[in-house]
Amino acid sequence: MIDLEPNSAPHPSDSRQIDARTDSELDGMPFGVIALDESGVVLRYNLYESRLARLDKNQVIGRNFFSEIARCTRTDSFEGRFKRMLAKGTVGSSEQFDFVFGFAFGEQQVAIEMLLAAPGKTYLLVNRKSVRAERTQAPSVPLAVLQRALAPEETVLGVRRDDIERRFVDVSAPFFAALRATCDRVAPESWQLFATEWGVQWGRRAAIDLEAWAIERGRASLRDVPMQELAALVASTIGDRGWGRPAFDFVHANEGVVTIVVDRSALAEAAPRSHSAGSAGPPVDLACHLLAGCFSGLMTYVADRRLSAREILCRSSGAPCCTFALVSHERRRIVDAAILEGRRGVDAIRDALRSAPGSGDAAPSR
Repeated sequence: MIDLEPNSAPHPSDSRQIDARTDSELDGMPFGVIALDESGVVLRYNLYESRLARLDKNQVIGRNFFSEIARCTRTDSFEGRFKRMLAKGTVGSSEQFDFVFGFAFGEQQVAIEMLLAAPGKTYLLVNRKSVRAERTQAPSVPLAVLQRALAPEETVLGVRRDDIERRFVDVSAPFFAALRATCDRVAPESWQLFATEWGVQWGRRAAIDLEAWAIERGRASLRDVPMQELAALVASTIGDRGWGRPAFDFVHANEGVVTIVVDRSALAEAAPRSHSAGSAGPPVDLACHLLAGCFSGLMTYVADRRLSAREILCRSSGAPCCTFALVSHERRRIVDAAILEGRRGVDAIRDALRSAPGSGDAAPSR
């Protein structure tokens, strides 16, 4: 067993507002969130809990948590506590207790905050405290359900899952070429905004996957992973999925910029070729805004401060590699202005940042 400190949980006064948060906001939280109705049926189930329990939220919602999903919770210390809280009916009341979730792939010791957020609606906030290796002997208590038991026929229906039960879709590069071509035809000015925001949302969800990776390997949080190790993890995660392998350069982090180079970006190679990316002249077309958004969302989560990545050179425009500048969110406009002025190289971006006010506001360098 690996002992960990609990992940950051919301302050109790904030917990009472949990029901007002959107599903997207819940998915961005670094702890599990489960909402149950008065009979124990799952109403909401966030991405973090889905990832750590290896269950598809779309298959979990609408099922009874105690009898169908987590049968190991059919105890007085868990289900009994839930029923007693409902019987009292005091909205805003909460209880905290430790529990051990039993999964077929191992046990997870968790800290639970059980909160009656509204009449007949109870939230479970789940913080992992420790993880245990895969089982070597038969369990003595009922286990939580496996994904394949929730949807045994889904492979026949064209659903594919990886080795930790995440659903995936095998998409080829021409898919993104078609997406870009469609955007250029119906809304030619919107590609950067659309792709960047899509990437930010992707990066936030990728961070939850990496957070789960950290927990499963004995780290209290993704933020405890040294930056160099984290950069290698991000590079592997993106590269193994065929996007191209990012290389992080922290040499100039003390000047407020981290450089990310992707040698073979799938997005750049799927984009229409534009004119040469020389050192001067009008701005050239940049294709990899989706990756830029992903780096922004992911690194913002990791650094616990708002960061922005901007593509400054793109292979689709003739550059050898796609290059991104990661800076504090407050200084993103400096990079944008430099790009519009045709100042696109790494040195040019560094010069722009040095000459601008607030040059001491550096990107993360831990």
